[in-house]
Amino acid sequence: MGLLEQEALDGECPMKVPSRLFLGLALLFAPVSSHAISIPLPTTEATLNLDLLVQPQFVVNEASTPDGRDPSYDVFLRRARISLGGNVGQNFSYFFQLDSPNFGKASNFTGRLLVQDAWFGWAPTGIVGGTVVYLEAGMLYVPFSRHILLSPTNLITTDLQTDGLRIPNNPFQAFRSVGVQVRGWALDKRVGFRGGVFEGYGPIDQAAGTCAPDGAGCITPRRNPVFAGFVNFDLIGSEEGQWLYSAYKWGTSPILSVNGAATYQGLALKNAYGSLANLRVFSAGLYLDFPSSEQSELVVEATGYLNGNGTGSPNNGAGFSAAAGYRFGFIAPYIAYDFFESFGCSGGGGTASELAACEAGVDGANSRNFKAGLNLFFNKNLNHVNIEFGINHGLSAYGPSSITAPAAGYVPASLDPLTPGGPRRPFKWTMYL
Repeated sequence: MGLLEQEALDGECPMKVPSRLFLGLALLFAPVSSHAISIPLPTTEATLNLDLLVQPQFVVNEASTPDGRDPSYDVFLRRARISLGGNVGQNFSYFFQLDSPNFGKASNFTGRLLVQDAWFGWAPTGIVGGTVVYLEAGMLYVPFSRHILLSPTNLITTDLQTDGLRIPNNPFQAFRSVGVQVRGWALDKRVGFRGGVFEGYGPIDQAAGTCAPDGAGCITPRRNPVFAGFVNFDLIGSEEGQWLYSAYKWGTSPILSVNGAATYQGLALKNAYGSLANLRVFSAGLYLDFPSSEQSELVVEATGYLNGNGTGSPNNGAGFSAAAGYRFGFIAPYIAYDFFESFGCSGGGGTASELAACEAGVDGANSRNFKAGLNLFFNKNLNHVNIEFGINHGLSAYGPSSITAPAAGYVPASLDPLTPGGPRRPFKWTMYL
């Protein structure tokens, strides 16, 4: 999996044509590779599968050197995972996964080996059939949307589209948290669902010293948990029966589904005026897979978000992501778009000076990001290469705005305000590979 990002600085394009040719060639040596091995056990009552996933990524961000005037070049491991999973009898499933995400990004090789997933599930009526209900506990996905529940090896785009979903000071490690949930499918696999109670935000997720011993200044002062639920309705065909969803199916039957999700945690955030606020995220989405044969299929996915993160927060607003890809054989070109717009500062009840401070930065996280790319599949999605180009206007998971001092040791000068206290410089255009 590879990305090339290009950002113009003040209307100029410092990247030369030879550099673009070099980047396009180098990308061909950055595949996504996933392999599963079934390990024999001395009993037929249990299964054990070992899975290895490696996603090297080559990224070039224009205007992303410390002085903000040259492209930065980066080769790193976007994901490096090893997992164990399987079933025990006809009623139990388990899964354990380690990951070292973004290993080597910005020359940062600090160890980040994480327990990405660790859960055990019990299905009292069995793990197969048209209706299955699991009770699961452990490190689980928080179901913000169907898009978040996609397998990272089977996406329309190079990576998840997360610019429309906003979670300030994100405590959800790769959208996971420790919790308990009910998951499954019903009506002959025409409805999929999952929902539960999760840890979410805690006082540790705010600046040190903010939470006083008497509880003053603390977020989640009552340690309220996260409540989250998701449902997927298969209007045509079915895509239920797996832990995660996928984009490309390599099938012959069409699938059309609509979905919705809601997430809530009480008093988990602070708004622009310093008052406690609730975390509220609502999403609605659509998915279409329309094959003309096993050799070709049209895939469309769209998700809308309402992000409630406290009045005046730059991340309090509406978001949207959409992507469409068409696979013929092993080639799948695609386009995608991400959008986010804040709700502004009204309704916060602050003083005139607080309102002025809020209005100065409330639109600082807005996004208008376009992508177009090509997915090259080898052995379906087990091994594939992505080439992606994009245009960023505002905040993005890629580009100069993704380079931070804690992760890279600097912030590109291209993001500095043109005048003290003013807005950051706008992004003109971006190119991804």
